[in-house]
Order: sequence, then structure tokens, then C-alpha cells
Amino acid sequence: MPTQTVMLVKQIPEYLGSELAKRVYYVTPGIEGFQLISEGGRVVGVEVTTSTAVNGDELSRKLDVIITKDVLPQEQLETEIIWKSPHAAQGDDGVFAKLADADIVAEMGEGLYAVGGLFGKVMFGLDRRLHELAVQEFDADSFHYPTLISTETLRRAGYMSAFPQFLMTASRFHSDVDTYDSFTSGIAASEDIGKHIEEHSEHIGYCLPPAVCYHVYEHLSGSSLDKKSIAVTTRGKTFRFEARYRRSLERLWEFTMREVVFFGDRNSVVEQRRRMVSAVCDLVDELGLAGRVEVANDPFFLNEQVADYVQVQRVMELKYELCLPVEAGRSVAAGSFNVHGDRFGSVFGISDADGGTAHTACVGFGLERFAYAVFCQHGADPGAWPDALKALVSSHGNGAAGEPDVEKGRPRR
Repeated sequence: MPTQTVMLVKQIPEYLGSELAKRVYYVTPGIEGFQLISEGGRVVGVEVTTSTAVNGDELSRKLDVIITKDVLPQEQLETEIIWKSPHAAQGDDGVFAKLADADIVAEMGEGLYAVGGLFGKVMFGLDRRLHELAVQEFDADSFHYPTLISTETLRRAGYMSAFPQFLMTASRFHSDVDTYDSFTSGIAASEDIGKHIEEHSEHIGYCLPPAVCYHVYEHLSGSSLDKKSIAVTTRGKTFRFEARYRRSLERLWEFTMREVVFFGDRNSVVEQRRRMVSAVCDLVDELGLAGRVEVANDPFFLNEQVADYVQVQRVMELKYELCLPVEAGRSVAAGSFNVHGDRFGSVFGISDADGGTAHTACVGFGLERFAYAVFCQHGADPGAWPDALKALVSSHGNGAAGEPDVEKGRPRR
């Protein structure tokens, strides 16, 4: 595979190197690997390996677009930790290989894994605890939503303009007998089945959901709350195109999320988030896990206001992440706790009990990541697990993917 060195038009400080590294695989198709080149405390170039030859001038131009819009405007920010587990990080760096060898984790494609057996029991045992927390402590209504979500909903929510790099869409074949005939007759001879599909298909107005909370905003669109605050919880599949940033169970293209969404006035949703952070920290401590909750920001992409967005999120502490150690000294964000102000209430026409625009907050957990952190820290032998973890698996029963009981009915609004 060809490798070339691209010298940056605009050099960046080394402390911004990680921000550039988060975006390189989205610069152009076919990038298989890269390495930042530093000199004198600055990143001066990128060594890029591609699957096919790529024009160096075009690669330089696209890197410059990313650097100008997303990287250079950002400031060096210290990570603020708001909670740290009393448990020390420990674990086995070979745990993923052990899970794969035991066939309770199986790769199904890029960023796609099947899970079952003991891993599934831990994963959905965690989900049951989180669901019970939402229902019992926050009086949340539970709903199952369709997998597909309206493209218009994501546009209204601002997702498409903020995170286009992650979006995965749904398509269908043109409703025409000639289309079907041309497609089926050309399958055998097609060297690129994906391109063959694209030539005969069109977007259907739906996307694969990048988070399940967007279904909740659409569900309550145009409504008025009939009490000071309400909560809705749901579990569903989530899809994000992570390109070659995918890594084992740490970063997937498709994963499972449990989310809790709060609606109310400003003070009530901020308080609900505070209570949820506290409750989840208690759960992490109970399970004997090392971890921390820190102030974070979203990975905004190709937006000249990215520095302002990041600064606001961090200074106002709009986003917290639950970070749990996994293999090789890495950590994963297994959960996030976000407050949005009245943005979604305004966009979706949701009113609070006093007739004002509702404020919202959402809390989400990546169940595969959460369970993987458990195995990385406590190992794959349940006999050596702490009692609380054994009880969590035992309370789940024998099913690997059982669904928590669902409270039927519409959210109280």
C-alpha cells in the first residue's frame, strides 16, 4: 500500500495533535493508517498510508480544511474530574482475546460484534440495573422505539450539521420494474456490489439512529408537560460510522444504548442529572470498578464554531463522561450525562408545566463498553468476581438478552 508524507500547510501545537488524530480517517476514503510527525513541539506533517494512490495535493488541502475549521481554533483545556472511584485500576490485558477464544464475543464485520453467554448476561444485567434505577428512582416511563429514525428529526435536532462523519443512512431500490430487473441481472457480473446498489437506490427519508434519545424528542414533539418534570427511558441499537477508529468492543459501528431523557424546567433537569451521576457512581463503586466522571465535550466536526461549542460545554459543564479503564492503560466513555438547556424543547415544541419552553437532559450508557470494562477489570472467571457482580448476573437469569419489564403507556406530559 502506498505511503506518503504530507507536510501541513498550517502547523499545530503538539497538544492539539490528538484533535487532528481523531479526524484523519475522515479526511478522504482509503486511509489505512497514519502517523503524526512532530518537530520542535509542533505537529508539522502526517505520514499517511492508503489502500490506493491518493493525490498528495488534494490530501494536503483536505487536511488543511480540518485543521482550519476544527483543530486550530481549539484551546488547551485541562480535564476536570468531578468524581473518582476508590477502587484501583487492575485487570488482564488479554481479556478480549479470551472472550473471543471462548466464543462469547465474535466479530461479524467492521465494527460489528455478536455477544452472548457470560458477556451477554453481564451486559444485560447492567441494563436491568440501569432500567430499574430510571423507573424506581426517577419514575421514568419505558418505551421501545423503532430502529429507523426520520432524517428530518436528525436535521431538526442539529445532529447532521454537528456530526456528519458518524451518520449512517437507509436506502431502498427505486420503485420501478426496470430497476429491479437491471439490478438482479447485474449482480453476478458486478465487481463492486455496493456501487451496484447505489446506482439503483435512493435515500428513503430515514437514518440509522446515532443515539436513541432523538426518538424521545420526536415522540414528545408538540406536547406540554403536565408536571414539573418527567423522564423517559429506552434501550436500542445505535449506529455511528467510526471508520478505522473502531477497536474491539471499545469503539463499535453498532452498539446498544440505554438512555434516560429528562424534561422539565432548568433547575429540575439539572438536579435530575446530578442525582443520576451520583446513583451511577454508587453502582460503579458497588461493582468494585475503577473509573472517573469528568467534564467532556462532543466531537464536533467541520464546524468553524467548534471552539466555541467545546468551550461552552466544558466551562458550563454541560457534558460529563463516565470513563472506565479497559486494556493497555486505555479508558472508554461508558456513559455520558448531558444537559441541553431549552434547545431541544424549542426545536421540537415541547413546553414545561408552566407553559415555558422545556429544558432537557439525557443520560446514556454504551452497554457493550460498560460490560467490557467489567471483564477487563475483573477478568473472565466469575468465581473471582466481587459478590455484587455475581448478584447482578444472577438476578438477570439465564437469558443473554432479556428485556427489562416495560411500563406501558404514553409519557406523562
